[in-house]
Amino acid sequence: MSNPPNGEQGYPGGQPGGSPGDQPGGYPGGQPGGYPDGQPGGYQGGQPSSKYGTDPYAPGTYGGPMAEPKKFSLLKTFTLVSLAIYVLSALPGLFVSGDDARQEMISAIEEQGMSEQEAAEAADLFAGLFTGFVWVTLIVGVALYLLVFFGLKKNKNWARVLGIVFAIIGIVFTLFGLFGADMLTLALGLAHVAVAIYWLVLAFSTEVKTYLKQFTR
Repeated sequence: MSNPPNGEQGYPGGQPGGSPGDQPGGYPGGQPGGYPDGQPGGYQGGQPSSKYGTDPYAPGTYGGPMAEPKKFSLLKTFTLVSLAIYVLSALPGLFVSGDDARQEMISAIEEQGMSEQEAAEAADLFAGLFTGFVWVTLIVGVALYLLVFFGLKKNKNWARVLGIVFAIIGIVFTLFGLFGADMLTLALGLAHVAVAIYWLVLAFSTEVKTYLKQFTR
């Protein structure tokens, strides 16, 4: 019997160990190791891929933590802005001279039958109590502002809720206090109301609520 012609040695495709259309050596795609596209380690087209045919894991996607939105950063900033306006609003009651008011009070007390000395002592006592009240109110207010601010820095949703309550109460009381106020008090009051309203808009935004929700356990 005669031998088959060259290229037909009984092997499919004329190649040992191969199949029709295979390349030399029986390697799929003509590359050693059987790697698709000739790339080792499951790389396709020069890019890493999962052995399960999905994209490799990337932090921040598919359930990863949400990055801090700009509105949340603004929320913290305007907490401090509101605090500054609050302190400035309290300063006139602490350091501005009240001689005219004191004299008016003395006159009113004298009309009740007290002597001038007794009226002066009563007026000084009242002024001292009023100043003490302003200081206590200022300290408590600053403490509450800081509680909200540092709570927000720790990504606590209760701080957002507490800030919402204080902002609404602050707006109401500030508006009532503007009736008959002087120009400085009026300007500071309106600024405080404007900042508080913007703070509420930020606090109720979807981005802020979604961002804080991921820290709620």
